[in-house]
Amino acid sequence: MKKAKQTYKDSVFRKLFHDKEKILELYNALSGRNYSSDTEIQIVTLEDVIFGDRKNDLAFIIDGRLIILIEHQSTINPNMPLRMLVYIAKEYEKFYFSKAIYSKQLVKIPTPEMYVFYNGKEDLPLEENLKLSDAFLEKCATLSVEAVVKVINVNYKQGAEILERCKVLNEYSRFIYLVRKNWEKTNDLKAAIKQSIDTCIKEGVLRDFLKKNGGDVMSFLYDELSREECETIREQDGYQKGLSEGIDKGIKQGIEQGIEQGIAALIELCQDMELSRAETKARIVRKFSLSEEKAESYMQQYWK
Repeated sequence: MKKAKQTYKDSVFRKLFHDKEKILELYNALSGRNYSSDTEIQIVTLEDVIFGDRKNDLAFIIDGRLIILIEHQSTINPNMPLRMLVYIAKEYEKFYFSKAIYSKQLVKIPTPEMYVFYNGKEDLPLEENLKLSDAFLEKCATLSVEAVVKVINVNYKQGAEILERCKVLNEYSRFIYLVRKNWEKTNDLKAAIKQSIDTCIKEGVLRDFLKKNGGDVMSFLYDELSREECETIREQDGYQKGLSEGIDKGIKQGIEQGIEQGIAALIELCQDMELSRAETKARIVRKFSLSEEKAESYMQQYWK
């Protein structure tokens, strides 16, 4: 059964860093540079590009020369280079797609840098680069397009250097760490968030932000972590496993129920991606080695 679309809700990370002073501190920590407080910062976070119920987290232009895209993730996502490519294309379209690009004069554009901050439960290296070309079906010596995303593990006790250089990000990381720790103890997410907010305010961790935005933080974070928990449960129940095995391994060792779950999940995913019915059916035939008739029977059952 297809899930209902959720109304987009802001994230704690997005709200926390929607501030030029914090952005400057964050980028100085990221880049190792020392931009002064009077450096021009233009926040250009996209408001009209949504993947599922998730928006672009943070985008800004520094001194008119660099455009920085940052995403915060609590789950591992190998498709971030493709998402970032969509984001940066939208940014360039917004600012530079005019008659000028058809002229003989070269249109100068800010240099892009793309980052993901990860603070989920699964193990991940402190830093790694994801490349768009890793997803290309056909490998070639010369690339026509590439996107490289630097993923940084900002979990509180992992020791990422950026946490030592950026006080705000360090405090945010500690706050999330306390929420998860309290959640494990109480098994009550709302209580864990409230307890963590109170503790952080007492300790001076994000004090002003939490005192001003405590209600929103409760709502945003509850939504984020509840969704993360649901995704984990689905994976444990074989829902995502059925999809993964169906696509990557052809469900060679899957039972009939697992195959059906995998197909249902693929149909849901294609609908979320707004693919057509015909393209979805073609993917089922290709990925699960089914006949057109069998694929159509699943489409009739699960396509909503």
